[in-house]
Amino acid sequence: MSNHDVVMISPLINMYKSCPDVLIIDTTDNPKYGLDKLAIKMKNLSNGAYSKGFKIVLFLYKVGNRTIPFGFGLLHKENKSQENTTLEGLSVLRNQYKLKPQYVLADGAFGTQKITKRLDDYRFGFVIKAKKNYSLDGKPMKRQIQRGYGSKIGRLKNGLKVKVVRRPKRFFMSNRVSLSDKEVLAAYEMRWRIEETFRFLKSCIGLNGCHQHSMQAQGIYIFECLALYSIFETIRDTSIYKTAKPFFSGDLTIDYSMITRVFAMC
Repeated sequence: MSNHDVVMISPLINMYKSCPDVLIIDTTDNPKYGLDKLAIKMKNLSNGAYSKGFKIVLFLYKVGNRTIPFGFGLLHKENKSQENTTLEGLSVLRNQYKLKPQYVLADGAFGTQKITKRLDDYRFGFVIKAKKNYSLDGKPMKRQIQRGYGSKIGRLKNGLKVKVVRRPKRFFMSNRVSLSDKEVLAAYEMRWRIEETFRFLKSCIGLNGCHQHSMQAQGIYIFECLALYSIFETIRDTSIYKTAKPFFSGDLTIDYSMITRVFAMC
């Protein structure tokens, strides 16, 4: 754990990688004031407030109506940038586990020249939210599609051919240029699943609840949270909240010996 910026959950990847579905990548803040030597300054985009801690990069795989955590990376003072951590995670998933997602979905923070080029080199389709000042055919996207609705096919700075779809104040780009505007938007809408995952991890499992002052301990704790989340996702019939409620109230038990055997393979 301490020697790697990215940690993958091998049993879950091996179990679900044959399902051609969607890989979703996103980050969430994990405020930790006890990690002064490792903490980075983070801005809350919803209210503009700042906090100190580290970020979690989550690699989440959509399998039908379920979302399974495949791995995560931790961003703090002593490790690589978000871009490099993402590139490392993609490399491991593609080269070590031979993952072939139908699409990769992410917000604008992951729409860098290196990440989009790497995704296309891996022949991964992607739909990523773009920033309006991103260059398309040498001009900002907002100048290429000046109205609130429209689309255009062009090339990014890295030479990659993409289709850009605009909606008021928002831009979405995909390297699958044959997709219609509606198909691009429909694919990106699936990204909301990761927001639901982060909400459940924080409110029900306590993702931010580790008080240890080492990144290794924080990583182990996050691993355990994701493992428990994957169990609820696997056994649920309807809502994951309804499935988890009797567990937290003591009315549902889980065979931890089985879980231990499975995750000992990691």
